[in-house]
Amino acid sequence: MPKSFDTVVTRLLAFTAKRKTMRITAATGVAALFVAIGAVATGALPGVAGPLTLKSETASISDAPQVRAASERARSRVAGGRLSAPISTLPAVTKAMSDGTFYAVVENAVQIAGEGRLAERFAKLSPKALDRERLCLAQAIYFEARSEGAKGKLAVAEVVLTRVADKRYPSTICAVVFQGSHLKTGCQFSWTCDGIKDTPGEKDAWKKSQNLAAYVMLDVQWEEVTGKATHYHADYVSPYWAPTLNETTTVGKHIFYRWVNRHAPQES
Repeated sequence: MPKSFDTVVTRLLAFTAKRKTMRITAATGVAALFVAIGAVATGALPGVAGPLTLKSETASISDAPQVRAASERARSRVAGGRLSAPISTLPAVTKAMSDGTFYAVVENAVQIAGEGRLAERFAKLSPKALDRERLCLAQAIYFEARSEGAKGKLAVAEVVLTRVADKRYPSTICAVVFQGSHLKTGCQFSWTCDGIKDTPGEKDAWKKSQNLAAYVMLDVQWEEVTGKATHYHADYVSPYWAPTLNETTTVGKHIFYRWVNRHAPQES
């Protein structure tokens, strides 16, 4: 009886130990499975190249949903209005983009750039001077091209910036935009001397103009649309000076020109 009892006890202990080993093995397998799944999921996340590695945004984005996704990823990397890990290249607009994609790219770039990604010519401005320059450019874009498409607005911004870089014009955006505004017939942009109060009345167009003004002052290389034009006029008028310049292109309802070769803009 004792011998049989000992045998039963021995077998029972062996069976219990075996079950314990099986549970440990199963638990280890499940844990390994979760680790594997986590690794695969991490590798499949857009914008992630391995653990804790952020993928750089592309220089050109052609699909609005992708732009919005990039914006969300970028926002997660912004701390206090500045990037904790700035991307190497800001998204650039192109001629082929639809207006919706164009504006999405502009907004995305402005959001992720902060104040630390300004173009060199604006990098040393005080915050107050920078805000003033942005306002002047936004006003020029709005009052000259608020009814134009995205490329039409960009074209006006390009003309202003090309003049700023030309030694024959004032060296700041505000001075270029309001040059001659104190004269009834000497202003460079008609809205600056027409006697009408300059108050933007179209909220959406004004917001787009503000974003675009901020965008073109960043350290970003977009695809230009005017061919370094310094002049333009509406397609329903024929100013006396048009024949003296080289026509570069037509964007929307505006025809653009630049100085003839011997008078090409001089970069300051």
